[in-house]
Amino acid sequence: MTKGKQASIAVLVAVAMFALLSGFTIAHQENMNGQNSNMSNRNSNMMNQNSGSMTSARLSSQDSRFMREAAAGGMAEVMMGRVALQRASSDEVRRYAQQMIDDHTRAGEELMRVAQTKGITLPTTPNASQQRLMTRLEAMSGAEFDRMYVREAGVNAHRTMERLYQREIERGTDTDAKAFASATLPTVRMHLQMAQQMSGMMSGNMNGNMRGNMNSNMGGNMNGNMNGNMGGNMNSNMDMEGNMNMNSNMNSNMNSNSGRNRNMNMNGNMNRNMNMNSNMNSNMNSNMNSNMNSNMNSNTVPPVNL
Repeated sequence: MTKGKQASIAVLVAVAMFALLSGFTIAHQENMNGQNSNMSNRNSNMMNQNSGSMTSARLSSQDSRFMREAAAGGMAEVMMGRVALQRASSDEVRRYAQQMIDDHTRAGEELMRVAQTKGITLPTTPNASQQRLMTRLEAMSGAEFDRMYVREAGVNAHRTMERLYQREIERGTDTDAKAFASATLPTVRMHLQMAQQMSGMMSGNMNGNMRGNMNSNMGGNMNGNMNGNMGGNMNSNMDMEGNMNMNSNMNSNMNSNSGRNRNMNMNGNMNRNMNMNSNMNSNMNSNMNSNMNSNMNSNTVPPVNL
């Protein structure tokens, strides 16, 4: 082998060794970079987890209680609204129930997003008191259901909800929770006003019907009593007048009869007197005639017998 060939082989070997070493170095560097990237991702995830834990830990009891109670109340409104769509008799009540479903569903979704950023687990069912109310509503129907639903789910529940949101605005410390409360409170108050108006209309109809029935009954009874009493009194007065007339006629007849009787008695007495006088006269005449005849006979001279 010549010196030129040996030199060429040496050069080729050197180049091959360099290429081999360069590839190893690059692969090693890429592995190092991959490991560093994985470590960075792990560190980032740990930082995010720590951040979430620190955020949850920073929430006050007021903020966490508000979020849980608001979630339960919103779910109750949605569930009671669905019951109302099936059992209410008034179209207005059904429209109100549908609006409760729509508005509280949107509010519940927004509250869920806020809670997830804070690491708060929200309840998945209404509380015990709200569940008892739903049980009562499910046993009702028609106008009775309408009154109960509007009074309890409409007026009373939204009054409680209004106080809950207002307290969070005044006492809460978490910016996101307070912002949610401030944005949702006007809707809660609108729901309350709508329920109060419906409740007032229902009470007005009931009072109107009661007043109408009372006035009708009172008027009917008063008219009936007045007519009955007036008729009875008039009949009674007429009877009294009739009795008085009868008494007057009886008295008049009695007086007349008494007068007639007196006249008859007088006439009878006069007749008796006349009869007595006639008898006396007759007796006197008879006696006188008899005496005169007797005296005349006794005074007559008897004839002389020769």
